[in-house]
Amino acid sequence: MTIKRSIIETPGDQFFLPELPLYVNRVHESFEMLQHTHDFIEISYVAEGSGAHYIDNTSLPVSKGDLFFIPVGVSHVFRPSSIAQKKNLVVYNCIFTQEWLNQLFHSQLNGSKEEFNVLFTQATEQSTWLSFKERNGEFQPLFERLHFEYNAHRSGFMTILQTCVAQLLVYMYRSKMDFTPEASKASLQDLDSLLAHIRGHCSSPISLTEAAARLTISERQLHRQLKKHTGMSFMEYVQHARIEACCQQLRANNHKISDVAASVGYQDMKFFNQLFKKMTGVTPSQYRQQNK
Repeated sequence: MTIKRSIIETPGDQFFLPELPLYVNRVHESFEMLQHTHDFIEISYVAEGSGAHYIDNTSLPVSKGDLFFIPVGVSHVFRPSSIAQKKNLVVYNCIFTQEWLNQLFHSQLNGSKEEFNVLFTQATEQSTWLSFKERNGEFQPLFERLHFEYNAHRSGFMTILQTCVAQLLVYMYRSKMDFTPEASKASLQDLDSLLAHIRGHCSSPISLTEAAARLTISERQLHRQLKKHTGMSFMEYVQHARIEACCQQLRANNHKISDVAASVGYQDMKFFNQLFKKMTGVTPSQYRQQNK
């Protein structure tokens, strides 16, 4: 039996400013929101928890890492798996007008416009929604940055928002294209997975020998691949990942700087302070002050 749901229309005027046809939020989904359509494009990312996504006439189970591209006119709503507070469903939403996306294609993605037209422009023209699955933690940092920049409204924030959405579209496109069974792409996926592992385990990073063994290649081969694709040596990438993790903590909490350093594996504060300033141009305390 088909269950008929009430569907409402949500206009972008509720969210957009005249000079800013883009909006970003982070919400705890509930059972109160009705299934709805909208006159804007929406990209939704499941950041925490699990539940269901009712989209058009389809119901999909969702969990952390699921992402959806929802064109104008497509109805949808998220539902948590339970009303219990411990089972929250947290979703980031980035919405923008069709005109803003067209401008983004022209300014930021001009070199790849034909490739992206196949996926995103066709989806918007046909009102066809798209789904993606995060594999190496590539989506969440972009949504965190989008949310932070949108709410902070600091100098140049619009440029950063455009860049983040462009990166997001690139990663979404790659996730679709990377299913082709080519050895070169498979090796790049393995390298990307290794880099994600290093970023996610900053407090106890693996050694170059262990990293090479994970990819079943020699240390020299790994060194060459890292230099080619990141511009850094293995140790430089590890230090970069650690300092970036520290920066995220300094922006997010007020923990002692020594505790932040220790959380990513630095016990020698003199070395940590020197390295941090070398990479960021400021001391940890100055960085925290600038990013309050």
